[in-house]
Amino acid sequence: MKTILTIWKKELKDNIRDRRTLMAMILMPLVLMPALLIGMDKLVNYQRERSKERTARVAVDKDASASALIDFLKSQKKIEVIGVEGGPEKGIRDGKADIGIIVPADFQDRIKSGAPARITLVQDSTKMESQESLAKVNLAVSAFSGRIIEGRLNSSGVDNRLLTPITMATKDISTAEERGGFGLGFFLPFFVIIWAIVGGQYIAIDVSAGEKERKTLEALLLTPAKRLEIVLGKFFAVSTTAVVSVVVSLTSLYVALKVFGLGPMTGALESGQAQGKALAAAGADAAFSIEPLAILVMLGVGLLLVLMFSAILLSIAIFAKSFKEAQNYIGPAYLVAIMPAVVMNAMFGFKPTDWFYAIPIVNAMLLFKEALMGSYVVSHILITAVTLIVFAIIAILVAGRIYSQEKVLFR
Repeated sequence: MKTILTIWKKELKDNIRDRRTLMAMILMPLVLMPALLIGMDKLVNYQRERSKERTARVAVDKDASASALIDFLKSQKKIEVIGVEGGPEKGIRDGKADIGIIVPADFQDRIKSGAPARITLVQDSTKMESQESLAKVNLAVSAFSGRIIEGRLNSSGVDNRLLTPITMATKDISTAEERGGFGLGFFLPFFVIIWAIVGGQYIAIDVSAGEKERKTLEALLLTPAKRLEIVLGKFFAVSTTAVVSVVVSLTSLYVALKVFGLGPMTGALESGQAQGKALAAAGADAAFSIEPLAILVMLGVGLLLVLMFSAILLSIAIFAKSFKEAQNYIGPAYLVAIMPAVVMNAMFGFKPTDWFYAIPIVNAMLLFKEALMGSYVVSHILITAVTLIVFAIIAILVAGRIYSQEKVLFR
């Protein structure tokens, strides 16, 4: 044990002096992720406010006869009607308008006769301004259509309330804390997984491929220390830096949420997807706080993830002959580790069975979300913990096995 501690202290001391390790371990999780999170929130909300204030430029054929619809659009705020020679499509392509309306010549006659009338809205879906203007014009046309319906019913002596025999109201039984946990569950687990890998990545490369590149690995192998003791010493050094990164990232995010708060930061997803709508609803009136028990669960699972990832990083990096080559090896492995988390986040409303908690990384994502929502299922926690411990032990043994092969150490 003394030998392992000596190697651990030596590797840790050497790498703490390295600027790259300090940035990956402390500076990046402390500053970068909260800045990205809060910055994204503020940017999305700023863009949404600008969208509300932006005037929709609507192109119509300059030679087209005026209609009640066009007059109605001209009376609306944030809508500007522009007559364009050559038709609405040309006006959009020339940049004179964001959206166009093609009104048929018999439009007014069909409205007066009570027959259905059709108009065509022209947009350029590759331009954000066109999509925003389409939404505003859609609302205005719906309001105009409602006015026509009301006028027809009144002229027939029919109460327009007959069209709405049932009115609905919704009641949300979730608490503000639950809504906040729901919102946090879509991004906070990513940070834990990311820093469980990135936090120990540079030191894992340095104590393996870095030592091979500096020709210092041979001197370490000539000491009386056993190969497994060397591996464990390096493993604990990598794990220590990764644990610090996870703790710092969680702490900084928690402080950032408390200080700056979040609005419905998921406005970027409000494109009709269920995830975006649910997240926006969660952020509208949510308390972004984390229970102490949830923090303990996340730290515990994060620690187990760190142990597994640290051993895997050591096993991969030792195959490389240089620092740069090791980075190339770890890149694909990093994507493989993150992909399950991405897939799980995309499966909105997915209800996993117990065996999903036996899949590394996936189980961590699921457990993080449950904890943030205030749900603590003992069987899920136990399955996740046992699974991650088993995989961590296997990864450590594999790393020890690899370090005992001369052809790998001196390739």
